[in-house]
Amino acid sequence: MSVITMEKLTVIAPLEDADAIVRRLMRLRAVSLRKGAEIDGGSADTSLSLPKSSVSEAAERVSRIDAAIPVLTRRSKRKKSLFGSQTTVSFEAFRTDGRFDTAWKVVDETNKILAKKEELKRCLEEALSKMRSYEPYLNLDFPLDFEGTETVKYTVGALPGGTRRERVEAALSGLAAGFDVLHTDGAGVYITLIVHRAEEEETLRALAGLGFIKAPLPSEHKSVKRLFDETEREYQRIEEELEKLEARLTVLSDKLGEVEILSDLERTTLLVEESKQKLSASARCVILHGWCPVSAKKKVIGELSGFCVAYDFEAPGEGDDVPILLKNNGFSKNFEWVLGMYAYPKYGTFDPTLVMSLFYFLIFGLMFADVGYGLVLSAVCFAAVRWLHPREGMKRFLLMFGYCGISCILFGVLFGSYFGNFPLAFMENVLGKTAEELPRLSILPAEAANVAVLFDPIQNPMAFLLISLGVGALHLVMGMAVKAFILCREGKPLDALFDIVTYWVLFAGLLMLFISRTVGIWLTVGGVLSIVFTQGRRKKGIAMKIAGGFLGLYDLINYASDLLSYSRILALGLAAGVIGQVVNILATMKGASFIGILLMLVVFTVGHLLNLVINVLGTFVHTSRLQYIEFFNKFYEEGGTPFRPMAPADRYTAELAPSEEKSKKNKKTDPVMGDNEQLQIKFD
Repeated sequence: MSVITMEKLTVIAPLEDADAIVRRLMRLRAVSLRKGAEIDGGSADTSLSLPKSSVSEAAERVSRIDAAIPVLTRRSKRKKSLFGSQTTVSFEAFRTDGRFDTAWKVVDETNKILAKKEELKRCLEEALSKMRSYEPYLNLDFPLDFEGTETVKYTVGALPGGTRRERVEAALSGLAAGFDVLHTDGAGVYITLIVHRAEEEETLRALAGLGFIKAPLPSEHKSVKRLFDETEREYQRIEEELEKLEARLTVLSDKLGEVEILSDLERTTLLVEESKQKLSASARCVILHGWCPVSAKKKVIGELSGFCVAYDFEAPGEGDDVPILLKNNGFSKNFEWVLGMYAYPKYGTFDPTLVMSLFYFLIFGLMFADVGYGLVLSAVCFAAVRWLHPREGMKRFLLMFGYCGISCILFGVLFGSYFGNFPLAFMENVLGKTAEELPRLSILPAEAANVAVLFDPIQNPMAFLLISLGVGALHLVMGMAVKAFILCREGKPLDALFDIVTYWVLFAGLLMLFISRTVGIWLTVGGVLSIVFTQGRRKKGIAMKIAGGFLGLYDLINYASDLLSYSRILALGLAAGVIGQVVNILATMKGASFIGILLMLVVFTVGHLLNLVINVLGTFVHTSRLQYIEFFNKFYEEGGTPFRPMAPADRYTAELAPSEEKSKKNKKTDPVMGDNEQLQIKFD
């Protein structure tokens, strides 16, 4: 629950070593760069004496790989992981053992095939369009370049669909012209037109009024049928070529693993080039300014010792925007991402992750107290982490919900919820037994629910409300305790006494009124007086101090409002329970018949799955809200910038550490292909 101390790192190195130094520090994942710092009172040049085109060239290489990977992935027979597993690999070995060149050949050929496929698809569309334009005129049995005789003109064209023959005859009446219908469909009426050349223009004007359009047929000494057959053969040839290209892509997809490694390698190169642009530089050297955790200081020095460099570490100064890196135990670390959704704490302030994680675990379980749902949630999340090997971010996400599922189980036992009231519904509606025959687990009086250790929240909502408000009160008091701790750490113990402890005395008095009236009155009066006499201490003048003291009592309304917000624990808990009961009624309503059992299995599975999904989402949102709004506003100082160190690309791979590389150098097993021989792909 602490924030790791940071120090400023300055490195001066020869220009030619800039690339290697950045790569070494990137592999450590322990240094984040600062941009454009001033040195010795003078402003350094913020650009390297290297062409900026190196960034664009690296970006172009990455884009070529990115274009190929989805194509190969869709055709790969490799088993797909839901969360994406990483391959452990040595980039150095990958470059030297031939796989680097092979991967680039796969990428280049894949992109060439994609370009060729796009060209062929355009040709395919053109051929299909031609075939469709030829189809209405297939009955023409003379060459298309035939236009008639010296006195008669022969024309082929189309009228709009639905044009009646009588309208055409009427338009041609009085003209030396005739027509015949070749084909009719919903799109048009296709005709052959014979007209005396002297009246051709007048005839075409008359038909234009009906929407006549000449057929877009080529003037060739071939029949339409012959053109159609030639185009159809061309269409089939293009399809066969596309199939060959598709088969080639399937073969290339066997090298998807190498291409993914290449992707991370080239993306890492792009990150290196972008990082180098942030360095200050002179004609012969570069100056790196960054942040480094004190815990990683020795590792950074160890990497820098391999170069001829000068380096220095110094503590942050006032006004520095120091990045923050949280350090928590194995349980609380899984809740850091929930904190990050709100805002990271400012550097040097209190990290509430540990306290928040404990209350998050508690409140989540209260809101969604059910043994069945908790078992499903924990089993799915922990199994996913165990068998699917998700990346770090997804792993933390799953582990958090897995732990919250354990909380649901614990409170589900206390409140007797097993997929809602399924044991009771099953016994009554399927087995025909009464609720009294269920085992009685309650430690409370006999009127408590049979399978609940404490009570059934649906049957006793007031008791559940009291527990909800009690947990809320504890949560709020803990927030105030954190604030008191922060004040004492800052050397302000009197502020902690006057601003925190006085309210605790008042709260204790109000609580004791229900237990011991006399003690409660004395504590309440003492709390009120202490607040009145201390809350205006920073005001000037007696009147303002007294007014400030009485205004301090107004905070009671804020505390009461915050406390009432925890009634949402009751609301969420009852909602999940009631929906579960409705599902159980529907699932068991047909009794023990064959249809009834079948209906029970279907309704139980679908209904409770939907209830689980909906209420996990609602519980997550409202539990987070109680942390962000009610808890954090008591002490939290936000504004921290998360520490984002330089790191190699790891979308598909996890690069071996230098020590691991040395241990594997003498092994014959390929880090990607395993003990199998590498697939051989012939390149044209």
